[in-house]
Amino acid sequence: MIYYIKAYYEEHRVQAQVRDMIKHFKNNWGSERGNNRYLHDIFPKGGPQKQGNRLAGIRRTKGEH
Repeated sequence: MIYYIKAYYEEHRVQAQVRDMIKHFKNNWGSERGNNRYLHDIFPKGGPQKQGNRLAGIRRTKGEH
């Protein structure tokens, strides 16, 4: 997931939206693991966008201090 977040940011120069992550991982992992619940289980402290971006070294999301 971290590689995806970094690659998405490099390509688009914006953070990946959660729905884009779900779509990508659903195609790659299947519907059992490519869903909102699974992504939030992986990143329980802030969800895939906030916590994932933090771990990937991407800038903070709007409103995060």
